[in-house]
Amino acid sequence: MAVRWPQLPALVLLWLSPRPTCAFIEELFGQAFGGGGGGGGQQFQFQMGGGSPFEMMGGGQRRKKPKFPKGVPKDVAKSMSWLKGTEWSWNNWRNVKFEKDGNFDAPTQDCQMGMCKWSAGADGKIYILWGESGLHQLEIVGQVPTEQDQAQLQGMRMRGKRVSDGDRCSATFQRIFDFEAAELEKDLYGALGLADDADDNEIKKVYRKLSIKYHPDKNPDEASKRKFSDVRDAYEILNDPDKKILYDTGGMEAVKKHEKGEVEKGDDVEAEHAVSLEDLYNSGQAGASIQRRIVCRGCRSKPDSPKCAGCTRCPNEVKTVHVQVGAGMFMQQQQEVQSKEKCRQDRSTIDVMIEKGMRHGERLTFPRMAEEKPGQLPGAVILTLQLRKHPKFERVGNDLHVKMKVTLREALLGWSQTIRHLDGHTVEVGTERVTKPFQVIKVDGEGMPFRDDPTSFGAMYAKVEIVFPSKLTNSQTQAVGNAFAPDPPKTEL
Repeated sequence: MAVRWPQLPALVLLWLSPRPTCAFIEELFGQAFGGGGGGGGQQFQFQMGGGSPFEMMGGGQRRKKPKFPKGVPKDVAKSMSWLKGTEWSWNNWRNVKFEKDGNFDAPTQDCQMGMCKWSAGADGKIYILWGESGLHQLEIVGQVPTEQDQAQLQGMRMRGKRVSDGDRCSATFQRIFDFEAAELEKDLYGALGLADDADDNEIKKVYRKLSIKYHPDKNPDEASKRKFSDVRDAYEILNDPDKKILYDTGGMEAVKKHEKGEVEKGDDVEAEHAVSLEDLYNSGQAGASIQRRIVCRGCRSKPDSPKCAGCTRCPNEVKTVHVQVGAGMFMQQQQEVQSKEKCRQDRSTIDVMIEKGMRHGERLTFPRMAEEKPGQLPGAVILTLQLRKHPKFERVGNDLHVKMKVTLREALLGWSQTIRHLDGHTVEVGTERVTKPFQVIKVDGEGMPFRDDPTSFGAMYAKVEIVFPSKLTNSQTQAVGNAFAPDPPKTEL
C-alpha cells in the first residue's frame, strides 16, 4: 500500500490538536491500513481537489453531510432497533458503535462529529456510510434477534462487503453501551395488542386481562415473565397522562426526556365559556368545542391510512445539532429542524363540569388540551366562566336579588307573589301589612348554594316597587278622601 506523504501536511493542518505523537501516528496508519471497514488492500489518500469530501466556507473547511444512495433506507426499521446502542469489533481491528440517532462511530478521522451514518431495512440488511470508503452492506450471520439481550447477542457476527469494490468486511458483537437506545423503539400499544387510538378505558380493560393471563404466579416460564414485564411497563406509561401524550406525540424518546426533566411545555390557551345562572345553581355538564393542532401517531405506522389523508408535516422542531465553526472545530447549537411527524387540525369537545355555587370569572383548567407539538408537553386550555345576564335574578355574592311590582291597592292592603326559582321550585313572597316604596323583603335560604358547601344557601332579596295609577276617577278620589283623615296643614319648608 502506498501512502502519499505530500498530503500529510494538509491533514495535520485540518485536524490540528495536541496529542501524543505515537497516538497520532497510530491513528493515521489505522486509517491508512485498516480504516473505512475495509481492512483490505485499498490505497488511502487525501484529495483536496474536486473530489474532496470538504467544501470551503468562510476561510475554513466544512465537511458535507453523508447521504445514502437512492434505494437504500435512510432510517432504521423497527425490527432492527435492537442494533441501536451496540458496539462491535470491526475486522478484528478496533471497535465501532451503532448510535441510536443513526450515527456510526468509528475511530477514524472521517467519522468525526456524526459524519458516518448507518441504517437498516426490515429485510435485516445493514448499511453503513463510512466516509471516503463509501457504502458498506452487511447482514447478520444466523437468526436475526427480535429484541436486545446482552446474553443472546454474545458471539453474534455480521458480515458483508464494501459496495464500491466488493472488499469483504465483518463485525463481532462486543457489548451494549447504551441500554436506553433500543427502548426508544418500544411499541407500547402493540405490547397491549391495542390500536394507536385506544382510549383510557380500553387500555385499563386490556391491561387487567393481560396482567392476569401472564402473571408469574400462574406462568413461571421465561416467555410469560417477559410478556408480563412488557405489559406492565407499557401500562405504567400509558396510564400516566403526561407520559401518554408525550409517547403519542414523540415516542419513547420524549418519555425518557420527561423523566430527566428535559421536556418543554407548550403555551396555555385562554378562552371564555358562557354559562347561565341556572347552570351555576343546579350544576351540570356542558360541552366546549375547541380547534387545535394534534400530532397524528397513526401516520408513523400507517401513513396511507384514510385517517391520515388530511395530515401535513408538523411545525419545525428545535433540536441540538453539531455545527462546524472552523477547521476541525465543532460546537453544539440549537437549531430548527424539519419535523418528521405529521399533524392535523382537530375539533375536540371539552366536557365542562359546572359545580353548584361556581361564580362568574372562575377559571377551569384542562391540562394537555392546547395545541400539540412533537416531543413537547401540550399546554392547558383555561376557560373563564362568563355569566349571562338573567331576565329575573341578579346574583350578588351568594344572594339572589329580584325586583317586584305591586299595585297601590296591594301596597296598602297586603299582597302575595309566587316566584319560580332557578331549579323550578316556587317561593311565596308577600305581606299583610302596608308596603313602603322600594321596600326589601328577605327570604333566607333561597339564594345561591355555597361553593364550598352546596347544602347551604344564601338569601333572596325581593325589592318591591309600587305602581301608582296615572289618574283617579271621581268616585275613586271620593273614596280615598273618605278613607283617610284630612291632612294637617303643611308647614313652610
